[in-house]
Amino acid sequence: MPLTVRTVSSSSRRFAAWAIGPWVLLLVAALGGVQYLTHAHYIYLAAALMVIAVSAGCILRQGWARGAMRWMAALLAIWAVISGAMMLQHWGDFERARQQALAQPQLGEVVVWMIDRAQRTWQIGLLLKVIAIPLLLWLAWILGKPAVRSQFRQRR
Repeated sequence: MPLTVRTVSSSSRRFAAWAIGPWVLLLVAALGGVQYLTHAHYIYLAAALMVIAVSAGCILRQGWARGAMRWMAALLAIWAVISGAMMLQHWGDFERARQQALAQPQLGEVVVWMIDRAQRTWQIGLLLKVIAIPLLLWLAWILGKPAVRSQFRQRR
């Protein structure tokens, strides 16, 4: 029985920078899905599962996933802008909380440490949103280009 090897043309599976985006979204959605399941946020869990499915389809270069990923990347960018703006409304809250904690010495240094830790987490979250917005918009844009569109398989 002869062994047949399937060859994939180099043009259809060459390295594509855009393919990193769906992988990152897949990993972040999987992490978020575990957290949402743990905390019973089922609407967010459903959204995370949808991101996982579309990301997997995009990684496999399925034609249906390209358009879905374009919409999803744009919606996630809009969500990052909105949630980032909501986070910025609490800009001075950490300093007020720190001043209130220092005004009550019975609370101790642990409260100040917890406030500082919460502020660092808030800052990192805001920074990640600032980084994600242009990358998500770029992903939505690049998936619409004809050169990228040709890398996806259409339904038979």
